Amino acid sequence: MKITFTPLAESHFPLLLKWLEAPHVKAWWDQDVKWTPELVQEKYAAYVKGYKIVNGIAKAIHAYIIYSDNTPVGYIQIYNAYDFARSKPLTGLPSSLAAFDVFIGEAAYLKQGIGSQAIAQFLKEQGNSYTHVFADPEKSNFAAIKAYEKAGFKKRKEQPDTSEVWMIFEQVGRSDLS
Repeated sequence: MKITFTPLAESHFPLLLKWLEAPHVKAWWDQDVKWTPELVQEKYAAYVKGYKIVNGIAKAIHAYIIYSDNTPVGYIQIYNAYDFARSKPLTGLPSSLAAFDVFIGEAAYLKQGIGSQAIAQFLKEQGNSYTHVFADPEKSNFAAIKAYEKAGFKKRKEQPDTSEVWMIFEQVGRSDLS
């Protein structure tokens, strides 16, 4: 199986809509949103151009569709972890910190190791401008935690008040690690 990434394009929006409403994605991603073509367009049109507006300021975000061989199977995005508000402040973490979000949208491609393989490969290709990468899955999202660990993430600490597990991936071979 060959994993590749294609930058998000508006032509991918019908796939995103399908995936964002799939029960296995909805369980962990925007549970309170009923996605429509208009909402997908509204949220992701800027991502196609490489940014998201936060308090009137364009912040870089890089979004991709994950392909297994030639089949689109999921979504992944990477950004500066400090550019976007989280459930709680990122204290005590490295200053050069990316964050990413990922899901396998095609149910037929779950439980095949594609997630961890895609994460590891993506971070090699797209995460190298940071010394560390951050993930914060819910502690009950065992599949995500397992995929992150398989891709090289280490648990940093559990957040009992948010039910998140903070995980860090350290870019190997960087001379500027903080």
